[in-house]
Amino acid sequence: MSTINFAGMVAFMLFSIGCQNIKKPKPEQPVEKNDTVIKREKEYTMNIEAIKQHMEWQTHIEATEEGIPASYNYSEKDVNIALPVIAQGLKDKGFRQLKDSAFTQALTNIFGKIFTHQTNRVRFHDKYYTIIEDGQEKVDEYDYTIENIFVSKEYKFISWVPFLADFIELTGNHNYKIDLHPILIARNKYLFNNSRSDLAYLLAEDTLFLKTLVTSFGYTKEEKINTLVMNDYRGLDDDHMPTVGEIIFVKNAAGELEIKQELLQWIIDHTRADDHALLQALSYYAYALYDNSNNDIYTHNPFKIFSLDEKRKIAAYIADIYEPLRNQLMPLDAGKWPASGVLEHLLVEDKGFAHFLKEHDYFSLPALKQELEPDN
Repeated sequence: MSTINFAGMVAFMLFSIGCQNIKKPKPEQPVEKNDTVIKREKEYTMNIEAIKQHMEWQTHIEATEEGIPASYNYSEKDVNIALPVIAQGLKDKGFRQLKDSAFTQALTNIFGKIFTHQTNRVRFHDKYYTIIEDGQEKVDEYDYTIENIFVSKEYKFISWVPFLADFIELTGNHNYKIDLHPILIARNKYLFNNSRSDLAYLLAEDTLFLKTLVTSFGYTKEEKINTLVMNDYRGLDDDHMPTVGEIIFVKNAAGELEIKQELLQWIIDHTRADDHALLQALSYYAYALYDNSNNDIYTHNPFKIFSLDEKRKIAAYIADIYEPLRNQLMPLDAGKWPASGVLEHLLVEDKGFAHFLKEHDYFSLPALKQELEPDN
């Protein structure tokens, strides 16, 4: 082989290898102005004709400023049209729909047993429940001035009364956009997806609803919400502060006594030698169980709504936290504490109290047993 032919072959081989290592250029990417990617909002056509018709009808729910009378009554049909649209909007915002069993348990954790026992608080429909704010029988469940809660059975979320124009923007004859209120999104993502960032948002923007969960439904699983509520009670005057007992010792929808241990623990954690107002308020609530002379401050009079056994159990739980705190803190600032404890008063008021507690093994409350049987 000649030198020229050999050199030519080497050159050809090097060229071929070089070609194999050359990367193909990527297709040019569209350049966004100011490096900002603008996402196009989603548009929908689902059930558009019914939506347009009901949006028009809903503009006639109230009389106009010109004196034209109302000509449309909001109804179950309006809610049924709204529910799948809200569900889609929530999905777009990252809401995860629970399975049936998990959703049922979540509802019980949040609202108690109102769905499984006879109560004025719930109206039942094929596709949703309506939780009535104050439980009155004659309340219009679709009255938008009342904070009633609508619970979608199929899509597993909650809403206030859903007026279509509040979250639907028509973009043409056959399209619309969904724009849910951030509070509605946050309520569902916190309550059903346990989103802590959404809880933080609600704590800043929706405190009234959060407080209602505690005071109206007995939801006490979140310490930050409990703090909102308990600080409200701590801000009451001395005459009304004992009403805190009404959210700690409650009759549920089944008529059973429930004791909110998380709120009792909150009082323990926030009681100081020079700041024990809520603890003292609880002692006055214990006295009100046996004395009806000054109970007008209560929405549900403790003297009347509890049986004797229930009163004794409530008194036991109050004494169980009161006496140890008093023993521990009173020496630090004796002038700010009553001369006698709550247990001493209750034993005088209820002659069968001590025997009842012993019969029930002091409800497994060790501090209370130590107070009454110090040598055992």
